[in-house]
Amino acid sequence: MGKKICRGSELKSDDAAIESLRHAACGAARQGAHTNETLALAVLRLRERNPEASALFASVAQRYDVRDAWLGAAVACHLQGESAGARSALVQALSRYAHLSIPRILGDIAATAGAYGWAVLYSSGRIAIRLVRQVSGARAPAVSLDARPLKLRAEATQSYAALLPADWRHGTELRISTEHGEILGSIIQVKEIARVEGFVDTHHGNLQGWAWCPHDPDHVPVLSICAAAGGTAISVTPADQMAETRIDAPLARPRAFEIPAHRLRSFDGPVRVYGENGQELRGSPLDPSMERRSAEAAATMVANLFPAPGNERDPVPASIMLAAPACVSGRPATGSHRKREVEVVVPVYGALDFALACLESVLTELPRWARVHVVDDASPDPAVGEALRRLADEGRISLDTNPANLGFPASANAGLRHDPERDVVLLNSDTLVPPGWLESLREAAYAAPSIGTATPLSNDATILSYPSTEHENAIPDLDATARLNALCHTANAGSLVDIPSAVGFCVHIRRDCLNATGMLREDIFAQGYGEENDFCIRARHLGWRHVAVPGVFVAHVGGRSFGDAKRHLIERNMRRVNQLHPGYDELIAEFLRTDPLAEARRRIDMARWREFRTGARSVLLVTHGRDGGVKRHVGERAAALRREGLRPIVLWPVASRGGKGRDCVLGNGPEGGTPNLRFSLPAELGILAELLAGDRPLRAEVHSLIGHDARLLQLFDRLRIPYELAVHDYSWICPRINLVGRDGRYCGEPDAAGCDACVADLGTRIEETISAPGLRKRSARVMRKASRVVVPSDDVARRLRRYFPRLRTEVAGWEDEDRLPMPQAVAAAGVRRVCVIGAIGVEKGYQVLLSCARDAASRGLGLEFVLVGKSCDDDRLTATGRVRITGKYERHEAVALIARQQAALAWLPSIWPETWCYTLTEAWQAGLDVLAFDIGAPAERIRRAGRGWVCPLGISAAALNDRMLALQVPAVAAVVGEAA
Repeated sequence: MGKKICRGSELKSDDAAIESLRHAACGAARQGAHTNETLALAVLRLRERNPEASALFASVAQRYDVRDAWLGAAVACHLQGESAGARSALVQALSRYAHLSIPRILGDIAATAGAYGWAVLYSSGRIAIRLVRQVSGARAPAVSLDARPLKLRAEATQSYAALLPADWRHGTELRISTEHGEILGSIIQVKEIARVEGFVDTHHGNLQGWAWCPHDPDHVPVLSICAAAGGTAISVTPADQMAETRIDAPLARPRAFEIPAHRLRSFDGPVRVYGENGQELRGSPLDPSMERRSAEAAATMVANLFPAPGNERDPVPASIMLAAPACVSGRPATGSHRKREVEVVVPVYGALDFALACLESVLTELPRWARVHVVDDASPDPAVGEALRRLADEGRISLDTNPANLGFPASANAGLRHDPERDVVLLNSDTLVPPGWLESLREAAYAAPSIGTATPLSNDATILSYPSTEHENAIPDLDATARLNALCHTANAGSLVDIPSAVGFCVHIRRDCLNATGMLREDIFAQGYGEENDFCIRARHLGWRHVAVPGVFVAHVGGRSFGDAKRHLIERNMRRVNQLHPGYDELIAEFLRTDPLAEARRRIDMARWREFRTGARSVLLVTHGRDGGVKRHVGERAAALRREGLRPIVLWPVASRGGKGRDCVLGNGPEGGTPNLRFSLPAELGILAELLAGDRPLRAEVHSLIGHDARLLQLFDRLRIPYELAVHDYSWICPRINLVGRDGRYCGEPDAAGCDACVADLGTRIEETISAPGLRKRSARVMRKASRVVVPSDDVARRLRRYFPRLRTEVAGWEDEDRLPMPQAVAAAGVRRVCVIGAIGVEKGYQVLLSCARDAASRGLGLEFVLVGKSCDDDRLTATGRVRITGKYERHEAVALIARQQAALAWLPSIWPETWCYTLTEAWQAGLDVLAFDIGAPAERIRRAGRGWVCPLGISAAALNDRMLALQVPAVAAVVGEAA
């Protein structure tokens, strides 16, 4: 990064490259994603010849694999003299992407890298080769597409071209060879360039969806639709416009299409949708006529059951007769209770490392009555097939290989049919299984004659997820999986819980249930998701039960084979399940509401909690469940306690399962990890106290009561420990928390009647209904009983004494301000850039920022704002043309991200009396002096540190902008007044 930037004439050839990247980044920025903002910032830095550009481009390229990011990285590295980095990025851009044009500077990059030339495949199917070194008597390069030689024609000195055959998108790779040196870009990955990402669905008989080529985004793919059984196809070209899809990749260009029902009348049944490369879109096959035929059948059956007077009808067609129940008294009428041998069926599609890890975990200690059958669903990576064949040759697995990619339901069915005498365990290839898992599942499946399926718990299993069913869980490795399974067995051995549906990542299916219910439906669910739900509801109708086995845990990575279309496929398929089985969603919702697995999960968490105990004394940290400064401070307190040899235990609130009252959740530190250790208050206060007594608490620190039942404080009496308070906000006196009134400004702290009027209009933000006087009366009692009350600033202490005159507080700042970097000098010429930091809502000064941006635009001031973070309405800010927004960031990124903006100063537009303000510290750490309103702790801290300016709250936007332009940077601490 310290290398000199190229200047002058060296830059003339890159103007077109930067301009092209600028247009791409502008389109990216309009999408509003943080990554797109990074790409836009990278282009800005490239235009400024800033060495940070290459790192920004590389961060996007490596995470999202975007063509324009690779090109940008190549140009940026070249301009910094980093030839190796430029070459590496250019190889990625040329070998794995199609292009519309190539800027001249790429020839300079190839020459600097010592290459003989470079090659590019254009979106039109034209291959072009440019040589950058002359070799006397050199022959033209040789080009072949999958070993088929192509004839090159010379276009100019050292330039060659060829047009690929019409079917080139069905190819695999394009090789360019020469005897005189390397051609950058060879080998060109045609298969990757021609890959189509897309999704197809039906709506009222119409066929609709989207498609694009991620590695050839300028190309509009032509799709083919044909009957699932084969026959004549029709073509459709998606509209050349952005489809409204939720795709995470920056610069994504999906194009929408829709085919009306009347054009599909010739396909009276399932259809398949293919891209030009012969690849089937996600969601295909599907049946656009299913709803129509179902409605016609239902109408015919009703007409036969209730004929009009005098109108004779034919009997109900056999094809739509309702099946007779196959059960007696809720239990299947047929089948044996003898335990069958088991076939573990593992469908595989790509992701070789995951598949091999899964199979190795299964094959370790495999019972003699079990064997493994793998179905390779035409994995695109040849290494997958080779590895599976080796396992089959070694006799460790049996193997089927689909001739083409058929999707999970069809591949699973191939395994289900493999041995009609065995039970089947369907197992995803991205799972890890612990010792003894199969024996336990088999025992559970045969615990009662009516059980049809048995499913374990997992980190990613929707209703069977553990520890959390609401949030994403960490993915355990094999050792962690074995430990979790052992805890599950200890806590829940022999326990079974009835569930509405199995979860398909790992499910034991009794052969009798499978024989009665039939196979998974291949005609509706395409690549997968929902097929096991449909199977289980059909089995329920026949009297079979589905059970969860909370004594077994299987790890699951989850959804690695579906790409950008995953969420669309899930939504489409679950809609199909509800069409086939009305009331399915309500069935699942009722299960989640009653949560019959709650106690099983809590028993596991109890077992884990006992393992957390090391004999160290503990400190209880009571906090709310929100993000922000309180959460950060609690994390810092937990770290400090651990350094002292104490164990921090965090208590935070959640709504009770029944929707009435509050539960208290325990976490082993702020990391949590035991979300099922939740206790309903006050009913389970005694149970909570009994559990915590074993943790030998010394004291409690109450950082927030927001969201808690205030009777939680009785816990400390039961434990016979003192508690202290740490004040982070004004939830002790203001039901709105931040002293911002109905007009969106600091309220001035009116009398009780004024406070109650504000709450009546705006409601409370402390998750309980209580008047301001009632809140203050309760707070006085709580503070009076506290061993001490700690506040972060003198301003907070003064405000609290207005309401609690006898309150004694200790002032201790949350951070050490003694060691801060010196402010960075910023040149006064040009536009003055002002950095605003954080999540800017009303109380954080959103309206003030918006007014200042509009004033700067209307008066043409040399002033611009960059918001490092986000706001409550980004669109209105960016519409001013004076605000650039980086987007949400992680805390550890803050200081570096602020410093990268090269701002003259930071501005905290907050309009409420903040109690501390971590963003002030981050701005100082980034080398910026800070302007803030003369209210709250920020003003107090700026004066004390001499690192910035304060101005009156309520100053007009025009006056504020004028002051920002007039400030001397770096600052000498000052008060910027109206007349200053």
